[in-house]
Amino acid sequence: MEQGVEFRVGTAQMAVPLVLGMALATGLLFLGLRWTADPMTAAELRDCAYAAGAGVLGALVLARPTGVRLTPGHLVTFAPFGRQERRISWADVSGIDVRRTFGVTSVHISLVTGERLTLPAPMSFLDRRFVGRVGELTRWWETHRP
Repeated sequence: MEQGVEFRVGTAQMAVPLVLGMALATGLLFLGLRWTADPMTAAELRDCAYAAGAGVLGALVLARPTGVRLTPGHLVTFAPFGRQERRISWADVSGIDVRRTFGVTSVHISLVTGERLTLPAPMSFLDRRFVGRVGELTRWWETHRP
């Protein structure tokens, strides 16, 4: 493996949206069933919450790390599901842009082919070092592009 710098999505960055999503889904299910002929009992709600919690834990345990690796020759992205890695030569990166969507700031790269990618990391959600990491990513690109 080439030496470089790695930025990963932290556990809290993955867990908080999962937990909030599961809590919202469980609450909506409870409310939906509350006004039907077959409302959910407290025991069923508890079982549903346990199943949602098990789902969140399973997703956190089974998910591979998500993020990017900066090497002298490439920007490597890796995601928990799907393709293992994507290696992008620094020569193929035509620009780096920072955008805010739904209150979360993330890094977008433009490729010479016209393709735009949102990098999995760094992202501002629960990351106090986001600005420094974006600066480091930009410096790597400026230093290693031909």
